Amino acid sequence: MKNKIISVSALIAVTILGSGLPAYSAVPYTSAALQSRLKYMVEEEKLARDVYTVLAKSSAYPKFRNIANAEQFHLDQMSIVLENYGLWNPTLKRKPGVFFNTELSALYKTLITKGQLSALDAIQVGIIIEEKDIADLTTMEALITQEDIQFVVNYLKAGSQNHLAAFKR
Repeated sequence: MKNKIISVSALIAVTILGSGLPAYSAVPYTSAALQSRLKYMVEEEKLARDVYTVLAKSSAYPKFRNIANAEQFHLDQMSIVLENYGLWNPTLKRKPGVFFNTELSALYKTLITKGQLSALDAIQVGIIIEEKDIADLTTMEALITQEDIQFVVNYLKAGSQNHLAAFKR
């Protein structure tokens, strides 16, 4: 009887383990440097969304609304990466224009002020944001060893390049 119980237990264990279902949910590893950059980048995507949302209301340039929506999607993608890696998301429950990172907070105020001066200034603000985003994503790539994070970064970089092209037209 004892052998039957052990055999049945072994069969159940092999069935569960062989099914591909993990016995526990492990959080994937990221370096401290990458964790810091990911948290910064999610806030940078929030900055872009927040600035473009304000400029969509005050500028005659209609692309701000569309690009603000795209930045929301970018913010959502970065938020998923943070969640998947068990990292704190500094954008959660933060109102527009409010940032954990003090440098981004100051940059937001500067860009809003400049962007509301004229239509040309608003476009220049868009160029500043997208060039910064591309540069920061490129710098972060040196820290990435995870395929899922690289995939998201490639997607965000391509989006920023498209936004930059739209502002330069």
